[in-house]
Amino acid sequence: MHATRRLLAAALLALVPLAAGCGDDFAPPSLLDDLRVLALLAEPLEIGPDDEVRLHPAVYLPPGEALAGQGWSFCPFDLGAQSGYACLAPACELELPLEPDGATRARPLELALECAQALAAGGEPPPGLPQEVPERIEVRFRYSVRTAAGDERQAVLRLPLWTQGPPPAPNQAPRLAGVEAAGLAVEPGTPLDPVQAGDELELRVLVDEDSLDAYLDEAGIARTEEPLVSFYATAGRFAWDRDVGTDVRVTWRAEELLPGQTEVALWFVIRDLRGGQAVSGPYLLPLLDPP
Repeated sequence: MHATRRLLAAALLALVPLAAGCGDDFAPPSLLDDLRVLALLAEPLEIGPDDEVRLHPAVYLPPGEALAGQGWSFCPFDLGAQSGYACLAPACELELPLEPDGATRARPLELALECAQALAAGGEPPPGLPQEVPERIEVRFRYSVRTAAGDERQAVLRLPLWTQGPPPAPNQAPRLAGVEAAGLAVEPGTPLDPVQAGDELELRVLVDEDSLDAYLDEAGIARTEEPLVSFYATAGRFAWDRDVGTDVRVTWRAEELLPGQTEVALWFVIRDLRGGQAVSGPYLLPLLDPP
């Protein structure tokens, strides 16, 4: 059963609207050993014509690293995943204001209309641009971040913009119901019971079922969101990197630890694969007898 669910999770991950950079090619995706964009959090997740959306990045910054810059851009019409979500026209790639905490705000319909006006003033519109404003558009936000050491990462989030009225059935973000370690409930920031090299720790991630929405897929079939849960740690190894479901269990092993490391930090990211994301962590795991 777990093997089937892990295969499904791997397939679903290709649909996740998040494109974070990779580190060591030989390290598992769950190992946090470099700059990482864990998630892009948006409120709301479906935008009406008068709505403002706020986006906030969840970034892992390795100890000793410093951020050198970050920024956001917006595009109302992009060329899809195969082109890296490049904007349909350069004139429509708009830089967004950056708030002190790395967040940004935007009114997507206003920006889309600015794009249309700019293209109309420039003459012949690019191929693929709708002749009329559609009722629903998938608008794209891109987040970029870099460290003083020169590491750079980008992440993309696409959200539906409803141009004629409010969203008919707005999506909500998935919610964490709880995390357990060795059968005990744990909270972010509170140290767990210490472990030593070679130990195993059974982890359980619970997702609030009431936060999962019913929706119609592209074929018009009624479905309910199945959350994808990804696991991350600053050292050690998980038995697998992600799983699907509302009650997910995974084993973390205290192996391949870093020299001198006295603590491991764990994070969990939940995605509903329709733009909704939630992040929980760090869960702090002290190491006895550091390597």
